[in-house]
Amino acid sequence: MISDEFVQKEILRLAGNGHKSACISTRRISAFYNVPERRIRKQLTLLAEQKKIRLTGWKGSALCPYSDWANSEDFVNSQADGGHFHVDLLD
Repeated sequence: MISDEFVQKEILRLAGNGHKSACISTRRISAFYNVPERRIRKQLTLLAEQKKIRLTGWKGSALCPYSDWANSEDFVNSQADGGHFHVDLLD
């Protein structure tokens, strides 16, 4: 079983490979590591709340930063984005 810590490290690694920025597909990560997509999204929210990343996702008709979402559960349960998120590493 892949740990939540491993998932977080993989997200940070992917963002770091893109010169501190990346477009991440939660569906691809989910399929590759055989973990639920919801778990990947939850780890993204935790990293954003810990101020390790700046997270942006599709909300209806526009890209919105994670901070503009009502709460983490709305973000985790959202399906409007197709599983693509923009992640920026914070210093």
